[in-house]
Amino acid sequence: MKKVFLLLAVLLVVLPLSARPRLEFSPRGSLYISSVNFGIGADVIVNPTKTLGVRVNLAEVVFGDATAFSLNTGNLFSFSNFDILYYTNIAGLFSYVDIIFGLLSQDAGTSIAIGGGLGIEKYMGKGNYMFLEPALIFSDGPGRDGDLTFRTSFGLKLGI
Repeated sequence: MKKVFLLLAVLLVVLPLSARPRLEFSPRGSLYISSVNFGIGADVIVNPTKTLGVRVNLAEVVFGDATAFSLNTGNLFSFSNFDILYYTNIAGLFSYVDIIFGLLSQDAGTSIAIGGGLGIEKYMGKGNYMFLEPALIFSDGPGRDGDLTFRTSFGLKLGI
């Protein structure tokens, strides 16, 4: 009986890991509501398994109170530059849970962002998806009070 449980445990670990890795390029638009700002950016997503992905922010231009540009470093609006995506399937839509983590180093010190959201994807064919992703991001840093930002992103995930 122990051998059967051991075999099942190995299969549960190995089968998801044997999924074909997928690389995605993701142009997107984002609406930030703490002060209203709009961003246009691009991400790269690496999906090593069927249920797990890692997203890195490539670049973003944010318009609003002050125009800001970030190239894989982030800024005060979008400095969450490392996301973990956990894919699941709800009601026929491909969806995922987004876990957000980011750091921003400035002269005054280091700021941190932690948050999460739920993404909804619609398969468009040939490995491409359209997505909508609302998220809450808590950010804090030296000399600042903690900020809570509501971010809604929308765009495409283009499979490479």
